[in-house]
Amino acid sequence: MRIAGAANPGARGRTTEAGFTVGRITLDGTLGLVVFVGLFVGVGGAVLYIIFRPWLPRAGKWRGVAFGVLLFAVGSATSDILNPDNVDFLILGNGGLLVAMIFGLFIGFGVLIDWLFGVLHLRLPAAESPPARAMYSTLAVLGLVLAALFIPFSLFTEQACSCDPPLLASSSVVVAAAGTLVRWWSGLRGQRYSPIARLLGWGGLSGALVFGLIRAVSDVVEIVG
Repeated sequence: MRIAGAANPGARGRTTEAGFTVGRITLDGTLGLVVFVGLFVGVGGAVLYIIFRPWLPRAGKWRGVAFGVLLFAVGSATSDILNPDNVDFLILGNGGLLVAMIFGLFIGFGVLIDWLFGVLHLRLPAAESPPARAMYSTLAVLGLVLAALFIPFSLFTEQACSCDPPLLASSSVVVAAAGTLVRWWSGLRGQRYSPIARLLGWGGLSGALVFGLIRAVSDVVEIVG
């Protein structure tokens, strides 16, 4: 936001859609952005990473970048961040710069969470002892509860994006989540995951990427144009 305001000096002093003043950095505004936006968006991004991670191994060392692109496709379509009707794009101008920075944020988040997952995977204890199993089970249940609350609101309601929800992209996320759950269930039973899991996982990933990008590209063209 600081860069966006500096790129258009004429926007300084104007009020954004969220009620903030362009060019004015305040402690309460920064804390609100970090806590209420960063926390919830971070949790939502982590949920999506867990859903899609099993279906991104072929990306290899580029998995974080690949997830960032996927997150951009899904996140921009299901949130207000690329809504062409958002008055902030008119206030700040420089639509191309704003879109590039937003895209960079998604890529950066994808790379960061993929790296963090790898670090934790190596350093956290294996689920062999009863305390470790209890801890991981508790976290898994908590994650499922958060996902159950996050997915319906963010993917299927107009309140999240102030627009018509992208039903095809959102439904694809649910399909991929079903594939991940089937894969987990097979792993718990000591079985190799079934073709159904692969069909759901790959199909959901492809649908989320394609339908999400269609919506995102359409919004980008309108913003830049």
